[in-house]
Amino acid sequence: MERQKPLDNIELTIAMPVFNHTSQVRVMIDSILANSFQDWELLAVDDGSEHDTLDLLDEYARKDNRIRVIHRSRQPKGAQSCRNIGLEEAKGEFIVFFDSDDYITPDSLETRVRLIKKRPELDFLVFPSGLYNDQAGFQAYAKELTFGYPVYSDDLQAFASRNLPFIVWSNIYRTASLRKAGITWDPELLSLQDSNFNVESLLAGLCYDYALTYPDYGYRREPSTDSISAHVLSRKHFETQLYTIDKFFRLYQLHFKHKYDRALYEGAATLCFRLLLSGYDKQLIGRIPETIGRYTKCWQRTLRLQISIAQCLKPILGNKFSAKIAMSPNILYRFRITKLAFKRRNALVNTLNQKQGQTTGQKRKAAL
Repeated sequence: MERQKPLDNIELTIAMPVFNHTSQVRVMIDSILANSFQDWELLAVDDGSEHDTLDLLDEYARKDNRIRVIHRSRQPKGAQSCRNIGLEEAKGEFIVFFDSDDYITPDSLETRVRLIKKRPELDFLVFPSGLYNDQAGFQAYAKELTFGYPVYSDDLQAFASRNLPFIVWSNIYRTASLRKAGITWDPELLSLQDSNFNVESLLAGLCYDYALTYPDYGYRREPSTDSISAHVLSRKHFETQLYTIDKFFRLYQLHFKHKYDRALYEGAATLCFRLLLSGYDKQLIGRIPETIGRYTKCWQRTLRLQISIAQCLKPILGNKFSAKIAMSPNILYRFRITKLAFKRRNALVNTLNQKQGQTTGQKRKAAL
């Protein structure tokens, strides 16, 4: 059945970049259509897909006039440009940024809109997420994810050290809040786009909270891919990593002086460790402490020393063991942070499950 509702006074805009992966795009759009909440528009912003994906998008748009296909008509290519177009074109009071190869639960949109409406003081609200794949379906409480839970004592510190309290698709935003604060996607970034968007939102003073609900978003992660490991040695991706290190130091110090220098160093050290593991270029990796040195000499010297230790040990122990020895303080730091995050997440999940069980029991008793 074709949908012919006029697209005025829309409550929710779904901004979604699309680039190929036809079957996965179908899963995502079908999960949106299956939602109980109906007052939305889907802006599918195509980033230069092949004909089969474009045909699929056009087919959905013909059947449902809430779905609009927009073709990116400006540079640079990439999801960040597509999301900016979606934000500019959005008619909804609220907006979510979804990836086209993921999945949402049938009550995701209704829950997000309902709960942020109850919190008029908030600019955005964060929701827990899980994993999705075609074989297992939706995995609400995936062991390896803590996205969307209040598990860090300081979210800005977590982002600085390259831990992720939430991803942009975890959140629902007031469209007017983003526009008023001038928050957009940085088109210079090939990776770390979400972290940058989140950091800029927090530094702009946007007010947010966590909605401790059942996870409503299924992140599709291919087990064999690691975006940083796979691409960081390419010149373009390495340049975007340096750009982000420089930008984060500049923004954080502008707002907080040297309060977050240690966390920012830890984030840069994470990149160094992966480069060391991957068989690094000596001149390439040397640019990381050089970039840090513009903002902090202490942590620059620390990172240079660690790189030198790895270089000395590499002929004897190889990439893997020399990197682990040189970067062992950072590995231990990340292990402690990650372990504590999972412990807190599991405690929250147990509490939520107990409350859900009590609510279900009360409903059954009332029905009797």
